[in-house]
Formats: sequence, structure tokens, C-alpha cells
Amino acid sequence: MTPEQNMDIIHLVGLAAMILLYVTIECTKKYTSCFNKMSIHTSILSGEQWVQELLDGHDERFYNKMGMHQPIFHVLLVLLKADGGLHDSRYVTAREQLATFLHYACQGLSNRALQERFQRSGDTISK
Repeated sequence: MTPEQNMDIIHLVGLAAMILLYVTIECTKKYTSCFNKMSIHTSILSGEQWVQELLDGHDERFYNKMGMHQPIFHVLLVLLKADGGLHDSRYVTAREQLATFLHYACQGLSNRALQERFQRSGDTISK
């Protein structure tokens, strides 16, 4: 082999090493990004705060979001607590649980949309 051919081979090996190093770095970045935990639900209003905002707001807005008027909502909540076994869980009040269900039933939203609206995990929403 000529010296020029040797140099060409050295350049190709160097280029291959650089590509391999770049790919390794990018794969490592992608892998480690799986361990960077960042909250996806970052709205200023929690689900309970949003329900309270609806209750404090205009009656028609509450009706549009929940499919019933506020007095009926309060009666239904009392009945479900007394006779239906609805109760506050560790993190979610009975009122928010009912609002989540009614908002789903009225709006036909996906689990993901309810997660965003109520600032809860998919597991919590599906319960």
C-alpha cells in the first residue's frame, strides 16, 4: 500500500470513530433523559381549585362543564356520600371525584384530557 492509501484508511478509521462516539453520546443522553423526572401537570389550578372556581362562578358555566345545576350537584354529592359509598380518598375529595365523573360524562373527554384538567395521574382519573 502506498502512503496515500494508508492515510486514507487512517482518515476513514478516525471518521468512523468520531461517528461512533457521537452516536454513543446521543444514545446516552436519550437514555439518561428517561430518569429526569419532571411534573407534567403544572397548571396553577388543582382539580379541587378548578371545581371551586366553577362553584364560585356563573351558574351557566357550571352547567356547561358538569351537565347539571349546582344545587343538584350538591344534593347528588350528599346522596352518594350517604348511600353510594363515595368518600374522600387520600388525595382526592369526594367532590372532585364526582366533578371528574360528571365532567367526563358531560364532555366525553379522554383520560388524558381529564388528567390535564384535574391535574391528576392517569391511574387516579381511571379510578
